[in-house]
Amino acid sequence: MYFVTSKTDKESLELAKIIANYLRENNIRYASSKEKELNENYEIAVAIGDDRFILETFRRMGKLQIPVFAVASSQSFLAQANSLNFKHYINLIRKGKYEIFKRARLAARFDKAITPIGLNDIGMFCSKSASLLKYSLLLNDELFWKDSSDGIIIATPTGSTGYSLSAGGPIVLGEPHIFTVASISSLEKHSPVVIADNTKIKIANIEGSNPTLIVDGEIRIPIRAEEISIEKSPYDANFIIFSKEYSLESKLKKRTIKVNIGKLKNLPASAKLVYKILMHEGNMTQKELINTSMLPERTVRYALGILLKNNLIASQPHFIDARQTVYGV
Repeated sequence: MYFVTSKTDKESLELAKIIANYLRENNIRYASSKEKELNENYEIAVAIGDDRFILETFRRMGKLQIPVFAVASSQSFLAQANSLNFKHYINLIRKGKYEIFKRARLAARFDKAITPIGLNDIGMFCSKSASLLKYSLLLNDELFWKDSSDGIIIATPTGSTGYSLSAGGPIVLGEPHIFTVASISSLEKHSPVVIADNTKIKIANIEGSNPTLIVDGEIRIPIRAEEISIEKSPYDANFIIFSKEYSLESKLKKRTIKVNIGKLKNLPASAKLVYKILMHEGNMTQKELINTSMLPERTVRYALGILLKNNLIASQPHFIDARQTVYGV
């Protein structure tokens, strides 16, 4: 039995209705988050939304180990499907043609409390902007560094492509048994480090203006403890995967592919930018391209026309809203 949950924005809710109708038409039993609470009796959870909602879904699952099939209603890095192809992948699930990929999660302990389990990262910062956080980092009960910085972030391999990356941390491909630790704008110039995911991580001697733990960039927890432990959770995030095309590693590689300059040499700069966005990020509507590129609507429309004329991109109707068109390389 499937459990269907979605973000509450208009597009996600409309897509959830379409998916629910498809499940019903194919005699696939399901329940929605409006009707039931998620529990261990469900075979698969279908999460419909963006990356933020997918992360939220795993946090809500807590210790549950239900595989998640994530469907993007808008641009998403973690999703395996979208509104254009979800039927194909649901049929693959029905036929058993999928695998479960386990991704590590982590949680923090302080005093007698424990944070929600994060999939991406856990960071510590001062709640007051432009304030330094002072702390000691201990690894396996040995002092590793003392630091004065904007904060510290501990990331899983999945989270290595998020905030940790912007702080100078490495991109971690696959699911090796490691975490990354990065100091944010360290006065001591500490470089990011890679540690085994079974390392005992402690943050002690904490000084700063209202130190706050942030889980997955969303959950904020004020800290008054003198010491915090961060550890790998025994409960993984189980993703349903179908092929390398929809793996995070494949999406990362697309982001680092160099554009074939020959194809775009004589095109205007706006067309080059739109082409590169579509190549790196995947299919998008004109509205999404405007938001991502920050170009005027008229300029994006002009760029799309040139790319279509030169057969560099293709277009197809939007599955949910026939008034929109989806563009892709």
